[in-house]
Amino acid sequence: MQPLPKGVTGFDAPDESVCVKWFETACHAAVRRAKGRVQKVRAAYEQVTPNFHEALVSLPNGADTVRVLCNAHHPIVAFAAPATHEGDVRLQFLDCPQLAGALSDEFCILSAQDACAGISSDLVAQMGEAELSQMRYWRPHRIGDVIFNYWD
Repeated sequence: MQPLPKGVTGFDAPDESVCVKWFETACHAAVRRAKGRVQKVRAAYEQVTPNFHEALVSLPNGADTVRVLCNAHHPIVAFAAPATHEGDVRLQFLDCPQLAGALSDEFCILSAQDACAGISSDLVAQMGEAELSQMRYWRPHRIGDVIFNYWD
């Protein structure tokens, strides 16, 4: 895995961000190819957190509902199981090959294995001091919890 880009946490973020409309359009196209349905799309920072856009999608052939997560500052996408209840901030990362292939042309796809990997100094070497300070405060254990977070 490559080092995380500066601003991926939402702190020290670049001026440019990932437009929620671009993410939504890409999700609709990917889900259409998989013969599924987009249930809803939520933009990052609609209230205060999270730092990622989210699409809730249903896939055919007995597949469950999947959350498509997109970092709001860098085009990084991961997949997660649906939240168990409103306000649930735990992310259960999973792989979704039905959508990953269709989204990989426009986004960097983070596998469940990579999302659940531990944090090393090499992976956070490019991050800014504000981000590192937030990491010390929130103490994430997985790289996915750095890229997709609810920090405020």
